[in-house]
Amino acid sequence: MRDGVVVEGCSWPRTLVALASHPNDVAPAWAEHIQGVAHGRGCWFITQVDRMWRIPVDLDLSHACETHAGVLGVDIPEPEIDHLGDCDVHSGVLYVAMEGGASARVGVFDLDLGFQGSAPLAAQGRSCPWCAVDRRTGLLYSSPFDTDHLSVYQGVRDGERFRFEHLRDVPLLTEDGSPLTLERVQGGAFSGRGHLYLTSDCRNGGLVGVDVDTGRRGLHVTIPFEPEWPDNEVIEGLTLVDLEGARVPWLAGILHVLVLSIRPARSDRVWLRHYDVADERDRHQL
Repeated sequence: MRDGVVVEGCSWPRTLVALASHPNDVAPAWAEHIQGVAHGRGCWFITQVDRMWRIPVDLDLSHACETHAGVLGVDIPEPEIDHLGDCDVHSGVLYVAMEGGASARVGVFDLDLGFQGSAPLAAQGRSCPWCAVDRRTGLLYSSPFDTDHLSVYQGVRDGERFRFEHLRDVPLLTEDGSPLTLERVQGGAFSGRGHLYLTSDCRNGGLVGVDVDTGRRGLHVTIPFEPEWPDNEVIEGLTLVDLEGARVPWLAGILHVLVLSIRPARSDRVWLRHYDVADERDRHQL
């Protein structure tokens, strides 16, 4: 282990470094009960428990609201759904984890937040805190909140309807091949290389990188990520997008993690914490 990061061979970055957070300890309208974040077509896609947002990347998230150009906000489109989770964008489609009713589901939206429908993830019971699509294969991955495996699905469209066909489960393993259970998994996102990054919101959790071909953990950044990490903060969703060429002065890095602060009798506050590789030679290892 080096600086809180487990290093396994050379297939994963040797270290991740925390950059400045932005937004940092603010309470805009989109921050209440925040759950997930994704990126696509120059926008952030953000889920709350009961609402979704699209916010342009070049708009300062600290002050973004529905009166700004390009910002959209919509409520949960299905009455039986009472909790949205982390989300992902792939090939012009927004996938949103959903809970409520008889089964875990994933909702499908266009990038103007137009609802295309939802379908159950039958293998997961009622728990679906996150979903993410592997860009290499187009397969959708998800898991229950506490899990010792990943569930893999193939999206199938039948005319105007679609479903998620459960293909297999991938058992989670430590670096040495021992069984691994992750607690409080809140978010997931793939890199272009096919590495899956998860957030585990517990003291020995943090950021976990998984090789989905083998199920082995390849990277682990424990919390606190920084010395001042407060006990009342909750790690939520995450996304990967390289902002180096975005020319947005307040944003940088490749891996971006939403953190929520919940305190009684006050508005929820939010951070977007940004991470990058310490060595440019490791950038292709993400």
